[in-house]
Amino acid sequence: MYPLKPPAVYAHESVAGNPQYRARLERVVAALEEPVEPVIYADDDLPRIIAQENLFENCGIMGEMDEVPDPKLVFNTFRFDGRRKERVEWLTGQAQISPELATTLLGYRPWTWANYNLEGDPARHDKVCRPCWRMHFQRGCAHKCSYCGLGGVLISAVNSDEWCDNLGRLIQAHPWQETYLLEDDADVPGLEPELGCLGEIIEWFGTLQDRYLIIHTKSWNSAWISDLRHSGNTIIVWSISGDTQSREIEPVCGTTGERIEAARVAQDAGYQVRYKFKPIVPVCNWREEATAAIDLVFENTSPDLISLCMYMWQDVATMKRRLPVELLDPWALEAAEEAGITPSDTRTAPFPDDVRAEVYLHYLREIRRHAPDLPVSLSTESFTMWKRLEAELGCTATNYVCGCGPNSTPGRACLTQHPFKIAAAGPQGDFNSM
Repeated sequence: MYPLKPPAVYAHESVAGNPQYRARLERVVAALEEPVEPVIYADDDLPRIIAQENLFENCGIMGEMDEVPDPKLVFNTFRFDGRRKERVEWLTGQAQISPELATTLLGYRPWTWANYNLEGDPARHDKVCRPCWRMHFQRGCAHKCSYCGLGGVLISAVNSDEWCDNLGRLIQAHPWQETYLLEDDADVPGLEPELGCLGEIIEWFGTLQDRYLIIHTKSWNSAWISDLRHSGNTIIVWSISGDTQSREIEPVCGTTGERIEAARVAQDAGYQVRYKFKPIVPVCNWREEATAAIDLVFENTSPDLISLCMYMWQDVATMKRRLPVELLDPWALEAAEEAGITPSDTRTAPFPDDVRAEVYLHYLREIRRHAPDLPVSLSTESFTMWKRLEAELGCTATNYVCGCGPNSTPGRACLTQHPFKIAAAGPQGDFNSM
């Protein structure tokens, strides 16, 4: 696992009281760079831990912090007792904490329904993401990327056995979803293999028929997965970037070459690998670094899909607080400053359409030198950008295969059913109460 020096380690009594789960905790603690005695807590202790022990004191956007320590570690178990609403209301009433964070701390967030582009989605029509169930096992990250706010605390469940059992019920109830993404809120390989949970999840998916796990990671940590019985049912998507971004903006993830080497190890073990250049930060020599990264991808691996996504979701002033401005290409930075686009205008802020299109077309040309027919998609982009580039991409906003979408099975080049209609027509969105 990653070399970590957490300021504190907490373990819920449900972890400490179960020999299997406690052994997982003890393996992680034994692998830390410096000894830390875990604090065993009960639910009633959480308001005190949050307020008096300042559980979340180191949380924030890491590029805006003077110093970024390793995250505190919190180990708990998922609960499937039907008491989610009651318990979350209790904790949010006792502590200054968001419902989402309370749900995670209490173990009631094993998955969430993402109603992308369906009624009730506030960003409907401004992104091409597909509605689906999104899997969760952790919240928080040790990577310290400048643009990210998931540092400070890493909350991890340990009962992967019960998680898999209940996920089986969800999969059975939603036959239209074929692939399941893990994870939006963490980089799960970071504590493995000591934690011993992700391997169990991979092997459980290996027992299924025509259902797939998608692991989304930036990690260099893949050597331990080689001997797992995955049966071809796990896809691993690496988010990668050019050399400068990987070293200066994403300092703990592994360099471009280290991530591609991790993907090669996984591919040699029979896993399907794919890539997302996400987020693409236009550094001063982004063209040369994009070409070099793409060359390295195809020299070492054979992805079935590559996705592209520019740095977005904020105005230019926020971006300049979070990223080292001296690294940015003046052409892209000046265009963003002149455009003055904000997230209230479009989620794709701050870079205007012309800048994003030029970047995407460069990446696409370089990919096509190696793989003329490989599916290439724009991740999290607007319908406007998809319409602008659909001829070059060879697919549309409603039939492209997403790197992490609900029907992105290995080797699929194009969807055969409308992704919004298939979800809307099937059972969806009400599996949280268990």
